[in-house]
Amino acid sequence: MQEGKKDAMRYVFTQAVSEEDRLLPWKKMQAERLAHAVLWNVCDPSKEDWLGLADPEKTLLCLVRAPSGELAAALWVIPSGLCGTVHFAVFRAFRPDAVNMGRQAMRWLFDTWPFAALAAVFPAAYRHLPPFIEQLGFRLWPEVLPSACPMPTKTHPARCSDMRFALLCRSDVPS
Repeated sequence: MQEGKKDAMRYVFTQAVSEEDRLLPWKKMQAERLAHAVLWNVCDPSKEDWLGLADPEKTLLCLVRAPSGELAAALWVIPSGLCGTVHFAVFRAFRPDAVNMGRQAMRWLFDTWPFAALAAVFPAAYRHLPPFIEQLGFRLWPEVLPSACPMPTKTHPARCSDMRFALLCRSDVPS
């Protein structure tokens, strides 16, 4: 969608707390074969791995729904003081509108919780992410943390990738 277009799709954001709601993104990730890319630090991600990550005691998990009610994405933040690391899984049918959705998601996060800033932390090998997160207002850090992302596979259990960082401060999110 074009930026500033008046008829841009509006998404609905809700916090997922119940196990049933927390499993919705997992089921969709499984169906779209995204689980390994999302849970990159686990060799063979399981439902239990996802539920451990999406534990409401330590993670804020949000469901992103299209106006039709279809699950469009999952968004989760691991808080640390008044900041947190943010993660996003956009489902296939909604990828063409990911920037619009992502901007709404960042605005919603800052409007709903008292975060001072959010950090995006991701494997440097995920080259599709920097252009996306920059369009959301994040500033990419030039530094790369060597071999900081464990990305094990069955044949290479000690495999690691470099880690990239980006930062979005509350003051940088448009109203």
